[in-house]
Amino acid sequence: MGSTELPFQVTRFIEPLDLSATISADRMVVAPVGYVDMDTAPRLATALFNAVDSHPEVCCDLTGVSFFSAAGVHVLLLTRERADRVGSRLSVRGASGVTLRVLRITGVAPLLLGLE
Repeated sequence: MGSTELPFQVTRFIEPLDLSATISADRMVVAPVGYVDMDTAPRLATALFNAVDSHPEVCCDLTGVSFFSAAGVHVLLLTRERADRVGSRLSVRGASGVTLRVLRITGVAPLLLGLE
């Protein structure tokens, strides 16, 4: 299913790690919205790679994703490898429905979400 007609966007924002701390490190949140497929995955990869290259903590929030393909799984795995190489930490949250199912079927849910 091509995404040329479907809206897709990736937002980035800073989120405090610890709201109770006077001084805290911040986490960059990358939040794709819409379909993550072979057409949109490169845009997500660019946003995630830039984030892990410039922030010690990055979270990919999948709450707004309505379709998630193997291309999206590939991007998350590549980003995790890159984060490890550059000394950043990648976390993934908000996976539900078909997105969570794809992560479980591909066997990466334990690695990316910490789920068994």
